[in-house]
Amino acid sequence: KLLVLGGYTGAASTDQVLLGAPGRLHAAGRLPVATHDAAAALLGGRVLLFGGGQSVSTDAVVRVDPATGHASSAGRLDEPLSDLGAVTIGGKAYLVGGYTGSAFASAILRYDGGRTTTVARLPAGTRYAGVAALGGSIVVAGGLTPAGATAAVYAVDPRTHAVRRTATLPVPEDHAGMAALGGALYLVGGREILKIVPGGGVSVAARLPVPLADPAVVAVGQRIVIVGGGTDAVYAFTPPR
Repeated sequence: KLLVLGGYTGAASTDQVLLGAPGRLHAAGRLPVATHDAAAALLGGRVLLFGGGQSVSTDAVVRVDPATGHASSAGRLDEPLSDLGAVTIGGKAYLVGGYTGSAFASAILRYDGGRTTTVARLPAGTRYAGVAALGGSIVVAGGLTPAGATAAVYAVDPRTHAVRRTATLPVPEDHAGMAALGGALYLVGGREILKIVPGGGVSVAARLPVPLADPAVVAVGQRIVIVGGGTDAVYAFTPPR
């Protein structure tokens, strides 16, 4: 099943919670406050939605029951964050980059039930990056830095705090979503789906039917499922074996 939380409708943020199979999403609840540019992670049987905002960044954390779509407040971050990424590794949630409302964030934060701890820093503050977990590492692809969009792909080891550049995109990318499947990463944005194998290069895996920006991207079974991104469509891509 998919759980789709908030987003931007083209006119305003929404508080809608959608739940269901990719082809049969239905309204299941509402967030406490409408938001977009937030990031979610599955932790302890619940989904936590971090940050986001409407006209300004927020420090809100929202807990959502993935079985029912019921949402409730779950505390606050140490500072506002929007345009960030989130992953779960080893039972911990990690927040990646984002925007504080006044500065681009470079920190990789571990979230521990109401507190955040910095475990690493990216070379530059980064918003709107593709973020996913693969093999115990946090992978950060592209994104918007103070110097502009970047083509860099970094792997972050949350245990050793090491940050390594592992690949380079064909062109700088931002406002893309990313998910891991079958030992590879799939970055979705613009008109392409890029396959990234850390240490093994980057290739075009597929062409999208329409340009997408800020889509939600997740692995479901053996497919990459893509929600929104400037459209009301839900797309699925099955990588060839």
